[in-house]
Amino acid sequence: MTSSDKETLSNTPTENDTVKIKFLFANRDGIHVEIECSPSDTIENITKTLQSKWPEEIDGDVPSLDRIRLICMGRGILGPANGSLEDNEVPVFLTHPTPVNVSVKPILVNHKKSYPKSGNGPTTAPAAPSGDCCCIIS
Repeated sequence: MTSSDKETLSNTPTENDTVKIKFLFANRDGIHVEIECSPSDTIENITKTLQSKWPEEIDGDVPSLDRIRLICMGRGILGPANGSLEDNEVPVFLTHPTPVNVSVKPILVNHKKSYPKSGNGPTTAPAAPSGDCCCIIS
């Protein structure tokens, strides 16, 4: 770590005890949301704040809390929901907001209509087990 790294990266809060976070959205260049929060704020509260500021440029409804995953600088998904930024050891930069990537889990569909090669009409595919992904190729 160089001396300039020591000046810009800190695991302690800034002078006014806030953490600035910049949420970046996958495959959405130029779309981001910035917030200020406390190091003691929980991941759940931060996610709720993000929901309230969800960008209009992203099509569809605002996803539910359980579908939003926050990923910070290679540390993996932030959590548990009741854990704080401090608990998750989220780095605090003195010169710019901490980047946090936002990933939205897809909605799993239990039944999917498909058409067999015979063309006799739709059939119902078996339901995927809860929490698993399923792909049926015929």
